Amino acid sequence: MEFTQLLQTVLAFVFVLGLMFITLWLIKICQQKGSVINLGKYLNKNSRINIIERQRIDMKNSVVLLQCDNVEYLAIVGEGSHLLLQQTKMKE
Repeated sequence: MEFTQLLQTVLAFVFVLGLMFITLWLIKICQQKGSVINLGKYLNKNSRINIIERQRIDMKNSVVLLQCDNVEYLAIVGEGSHLLLQQTKMKE
């Protein structure tokens, strides 16, 4: 194998690894900022249940503020369990 072919192979490998790294980094940023939730709001405008806000506690657990029929629910959602913390009626 000639030196130029070896160099071309190594550069192609580095380029592919760089693309994979950038893709994973963008996915991580989107998850942290809740882009999936924002997209869901636009897709489900007529839904009775709305996710108002979501904050991550750690990698597996998060706090979610839900709204259903003018009632807000604060819940802790995890990988294997969930817990309802508080229920409040909204002012009309």
